[in-house]
Order: sequence, then structure tokens, then C-alpha cells
Amino acid sequence: MTQSSHFHLPNGERQLFLDDTDIAQIDGLVTTFHPPEKKGPVIRRIPSIGGYPEIRTAPAWDPSAQVWKLWTVCVTPEELQGQAGMSGYHESPDGLHWSAPNTRQVKLQGVYNNNFVFIPMGDGHTSEIFGAVYDSTDPDPARRYKAISFTRVPVQSILFATSPDGIVWTRLAVPPVSSQDEPNFSFDEQRHQFIATVKVKGPYGRSHALTTSLDFTHWSEPELVFHADAQDQEEARTIIGRHVTDPTRQQPVFVHPEEWATDVYNFAISRYESRYIGFATFFYHAGRAWEGRNHDGFHQVQLAVSQDMRQWARVGDRQPFLAPSPLNAGAYDTLQMMAPSRPVLRGDELWFYYSGLKHRWPPENMTADRNAICLATLRRDGFVSLNGDAQGGTVTTKPFTTSGGQLYLNAVAKPGTIRCALLDAAEQPIPGFASADCQPIVGDSTSLAVHWQGQAQLPAGPLRLRVYLNEARLYSYWVE
Repeated sequence: MTQSSHFHLPNGERQLFLDDTDIAQIDGLVTTFHPPEKKGPVIRRIPSIGGYPEIRTAPAWDPSAQVWKLWTVCVTPEELQGQAGMSGYHESPDGLHWSAPNTRQVKLQGVYNNNFVFIPMGDGHTSEIFGAVYDSTDPDPARRYKAISFTRVPVQSILFATSPDGIVWTRLAVPPVSSQDEPNFSFDEQRHQFIATVKVKGPYGRSHALTTSLDFTHWSEPELVFHADAQDQEEARTIIGRHVTDPTRQQPVFVHPEEWATDVYNFAISRYESRYIGFATFFYHAGRAWEGRNHDGFHQVQLAVSQDMRQWARVGDRQPFLAPSPLNAGAYDTLQMMAPSRPVLRGDELWFYYSGLKHRWPPENMTADRNAICLATLRRDGFVSLNGDAQGGTVTTKPFTTSGGQLYLNAVAKPGTIRCALLDAAEQPIPGFASADCQPIVGDSTSLAVHWQGQAQLPAGPLRLRVYLNEARLYSYWVE
């Protein structure tokens, strides 16, 4: 790298350690992957309505109504199936306690008394909301909510709709985008880019292509960006073998070792701070079901990271970000789960809403209460940390430029300490900004300010940041 080679550090955009793109060197630190903490179900099946609720979207905050809104799929009543696809509509003031308002849109058993919403197809059919976002920048109030859906008529594809409130939807006259089932959808608000993934066939079965739009009308041609690989197949045999021999795990009904393999059931992309993150739901095939139908098996969710949404790296050496819960713990996600479409920032935490399923193929003892919408939480920026022990260690960034401002860290320095130093692009110390000039940083906070002998504002760059960790953990750094 030459002295002129550097990256720009935008103000307010946190730099995480999901990859080493902006890192020059790490000495004496351990890179640690952190799965979220499961909190259990937040939305269960409504017995009077039935269905098996799942989600392929995250809640959207409505600033005018001051509520979170969420749409479930797989809840269409049997008597309406074939001509209708319905989503369940839910609201919450806090993201934990959810209600099912009567939307008065669908007549069921002679009365309008349910929480169903739908996208009208224009031919008497209706479709589910597979993913929805709130777009505060759209000048047309009728288009504040935007959604995708999946249809098999006349061909498998995703279609597009808008709504003023998330309840009454209008299908747009936008050409459908070809897709098998399991699309996903998010909105990069800062770049005003709509992001969708569509399921396609790849080298190892289910794979996913990317399509994007800046106006929700013109969509790019889908391009294959994520699929399982040969290493996944090799590891799948170990993962499936371990699962089917573990008495604490919910077992698939069909187990045929000669068919053990894996592919990517669903892939969700969203922008988080300085990176694109991908939640890859891997499906581990335990064996094909009767009459040659689809495979039985279970899911695990892996985390991936990208700079451009096209080249992806696995985070945490392919460790599961979410994995099935053991039996007898009261959990729903004992066999299957569907990854969150994006993290929801709540104060100092990230909230992940995902589908939890007790079974894939119905066992003899299956009950109707087998699905729920579940919640898991993680420290803000907490996917990966750099950990230093009592011997200490350092991380040094590549050269960067900024618009000036205050340096902050998301870190834990307890019982230890953290110090920072600024170097020039050639790694020479900048006077007044050495580690000895840095006030010791202690405590546990997602926002710790860095000061050097009373100075806070960063000098003109390019700069390198070197962080010294002694019995401390570092999650991210940024400038404001």
C-alpha cells in the first residue's frame, strides 16, 4: 500500500470488525464471534384464525402512528386458499407486546373480524406481503409503505405494492422479477436503494440472486450472488450427523444419510453501518420425504459480509448465528427457523425478529401450535469483537481520511483499559496523539469518547488509528 492509498471514514458511520477490509494489522488480540441471545416468542398463532405464522420481513416503525408494524405470512385460512394469499397485520408500541388489530378487509366465517391484509392482484386473487419497509422520503403519502410479494401466477416472480398505512395496499404496474419462492427485501435509507434477493438454482441447489432499485419501479437484472459451496457440503455431513444423534434435539421424520447435503433456503441482505450484512438460512437435508417430495431437515443461520453485495465473506468461520434450540426449553425454533431480514436498532441493542418452527415435516405428535415469531438480541455492533487479555494487544487500521470530529469507540474496558494513538499513513506517530497522550478509556459503553491531553478533534489525515487493548474488548470505532 502506498501512502496515498486510503479509505474515507464518513462521519457517524461505525466501522465494525466483520472483515479486515480497513485493518492493516492485529497483534495479540483474539477475534470473537458473538451470536445473539434468544428471548423467545413475541407473536404466536391466533387459534380463532389458524395458520402457521412466519415472517420474511422486519418490523417497520411508523412515526406518525408511533407504533411498530409487522406482517406475517403462512396464515391464509384453508377456505380461502387457492384464490387468496393473506398476511396477518400486527402492531406494537414497544416491539415486545403485539396486537392483531381488526383491519375489516376480509370476510371470514360471515364476519369481518380479523387482522388480514393483502395485495390485490387485479384478477380476483390476492397475495401476501413478503417484505415491507417504511420510506419516509417518498413525497407521496400513499407510497410511504413499500412491499414485495411472491406469486406463482402466471409464472413464479415477485411483484410490488405500496400503501399509505401498511393496511390497504395497491399493486404497482411494475414488471415482475422472476423468482422462485423465498424472496427477501430491505431498504438502504441512506443511499435510497431498495434491495431484494430472489431464489434461483445454483451449483448446490437453492441459491440467491440480487436485484436493486433506486425508485422502486426500475429493477436491475437479477445476478447470482450467494450459494452454498463444496466446504458447506463437507461440513453438512458432520452437522447433520451430530444433530440426528443428539437426543436433546428435535428430530426430522425422514433421515437418509446418503442424501445429506445443504443449500441456502433464504438470503436476506441489508445495510448496517459501513457494510452490507447477509443472513443466510442454510437448509440441512436429512432425507427426502415420502413419494419423492421435498426434503426433511433443519435450518441454521450464518452471517456474511460484503462491500458491494456481490462478493461475500462468511463471518465467524461459518459458525451459526442462529441454530435450533434444544427440546424441553419451551422454544419454537427447535428444528427450523427463517433468518431476520435486517437488524432493528433499539437503543444500545440490535433486535432480530425471525420465524421459529418446531417441525418441518409433520410428525405423529404434531400440534397446531408449532410456529411463532421469535426475538433475539445483541449488543449494538456486537457481531464481532477484538479481545485483548492481560498481556495486551493492538489493532492498527489502514490509512483513512475524515471530515474531522471526535473519535468514539464501542468497547468494554472492565477491568482493563484502552488507549488510542494516531499515526500518519507511513505509521509515524503524530505529535500529541500518542498512546501515552491518550486518557485511559474504561467502562462498558456503546459510545466511549477518546481524548488526548484534552484534545478531541482529529487532525487532518490521512491517519491510521492504533488501539491498545488490555483486558478489554473492541466492537467498533467511528468519528462524529
